[in-house]
Amino acid sequence: MPFDSTTSQDLATVQAYVCSDAGAAVARAVVERCGGTASALHGGGLSGAARLSAGARLADIVLAEIGSIPVEMACECVAEISGSGAHVIVLGDQGDIATYRAMLKAGATDYFSFPVTPEDILAVRPKAPVAAPVVTDPPAAPVKALSLAVMGSNGGVGASLLAQNLAFHAAAAKGAGLRTALIDADLQFGSQAIDMDRDETAGLFDALMAPERIDETFIGATMDPLADRLLMYSQQVRMGQDALPYEGGLAGILPPLRTAFEAVITDLPRETLMRREDLAGHFDALLLVVPAGFSGVSAATRLMERLSARNPDLAILPVLSELRADAGLSRKDIERTLGHALAGTLPRCDAPIARAQRAAKPLVEVQPRGGYAKAVKALWSAAQVARPATPNAAKPPIKRRFFG
Repeated sequence: MPFDSTTSQDLATVQAYVCSDAGAAVARAVVERCGGTASALHGGGLSGAARLSAGARLADIVLAEIGSIPVEMACECVAEISGSGAHVIVLGDQGDIATYRAMLKAGATDYFSFPVTPEDILAVRPKAPVAAPVVTDPPAAPVKALSLAVMGSNGGVGASLLAQNLAFHAAAAKGAGLRTALIDADLQFGSQAIDMDRDETAGLFDALMAPERIDETFIGATMDPLADRLLMYSQQVRMGQDALPYEGGLAGILPPLRTAFEAVITDLPRETLMRREDLAGHFDALLLVVPAGFSGVSAATRLMERLSARNPDLAILPVLSELRADAGLSRKDIERTLGHALAGTLPRCDAPIARAQRAAKPLVEVQPRGGYAKAVKALWSAAQVARPATPNAAKPPIKRRFFG
């Protein structure tokens, strides 16, 4: 929808750097629609904008054309400009998904291949909407993201599958609609990237070794965007690498990620939590997936006793998994043994899971009205109820259009 010129003073400032007639035409239309003048249109393309930026923000939004430079150089330019605090929208002739993903990883707000219309660009939304400052007396306490860990009492009970689907539900427009991070904390045999048919996110190990580097620019350059509001870290150690030094950084990356996101879902191996019990304090709730078998219930009982003794504030939500039949113990017997009510049940659904795995998609998207999706939704609600109350919690940010 065209912008009214009377509201142009409320729109974000735009500077465009182009290197072709097609780029100049669409940039000129965007600048004019935002109330700008011809002085906001420059040559030099993306590389020229990066040279001029050099740590100083050129504008709120920099619209830049790749031109003939290699994609690797274009990524460096995007990182330079976004590092100054500007939002970068990139235009180019490359129409492949690899270029799109590379631009987003480098920090671009969005990437468009020609042909592109001014309306496409004007409809862009920022990656991380920020709420307007709220002045209160006393000051409102900062609200941390809902942080959930998902762990299996045994292997093969569907804990990673649940973590993946919880993350997609948290980020989905028809779900919670939150900006969400999915963290695969299994540095030895993590499966999230493989199940989603994605490249491993090599930036995870950089983050684990230097958590203080994590900010919006670093996140944009190192996390893999799985959906509009969902980004992922998933990487495995290579032959000869020791996972333990990296594992020690898991407790360091969770606080900055909880600041940058609205929800953080961690796929957590039980061995990792047993070695790194300091991790427990970074979760609002732990969803413990338990099969209906003697060994699984026994392991879950011991895990819950140990965690409750050392972390009494951690909400533990046991979840029955029917993905493995095991001994087929009844819900009543399991609850009596655990001494805790089950928070939900993950129903067996072999055919939908097979379709989801083959399509490299979450089950909540492949079968959104199925029993598994309903169970995920119910567990999300249970985790929110179990979350400790936050005093003076700020209201969630109002989502607005990027250009006003």
